[in-house]
Amino acid sequence: MAGDEHRRGRPRSEEAHQAVLDAVATLLNDQGHTYEELTVERIAGEAGVGKQTIYRWWRNKAAVVLEALLTGRLNLASEPVPNTGDLRADLMTWLDCELEQANMDDTLAMARSLMGALVTGGEETRQLFAERSVWDDMNLTQRIREEAEAGGLDPRTDPAAVASAIMDPFIIQLLTAGHPSRTWMEAQIQIVLHGALPR
Repeated sequence: MAGDEHRRGRPRSEEAHQAVLDAVATLLNDQGHTYEELTVERIAGEAGVGKQTIYRWWRNKAAVVLEALLTGRLNLASEPVPNTGDLRADLMTWLDCELEQANMDDTLAMARSLMGALVTGGEETRQLFAERSVWDDMNLTQRIREEAEAGGLDPRTDPAAVASAIMDPFIIQLLTAGHPSRTWMEAQIQIVLHGALPR
């Protein structure tokens, strides 16, 4: 990933760089490949570059996927959040659906790999992570934004920050302790939304 890309001393072709990131988005978002099916060879073929070009700039496929995610080329697919007028209930319905999806082996493997790529990434990785929330374009963020615009939340609320406050602990819990209980998820939503209520 970024931070490792210059480690072998050769300047990076910006055109090839963009082609690799676009290839990841095409393979995962447009063509529907699973993370397991995604390989460096397949990314290289889609991007029209050599496999060694990718390894020159990124440590592994997880690092490429992470940069595609942090630069906005790759979206984390998720179901729309229902809007029944009850935000707490809507979020629980949506989290139940996300949890069912997350229990699939491929989704967990991807999440673990991306976490590892983030931890081992260099300074440029950290800058990308600081500049962009992975939740900016999520359906969850849009639902929270709608609630704020309707007056159900403090108008100063940052929808992406609220989405992050819900999802980051959820992901950590899932990856470390396993399946979060419904009681845990309800408590997490209550804590987060209480801080975003109108004053």
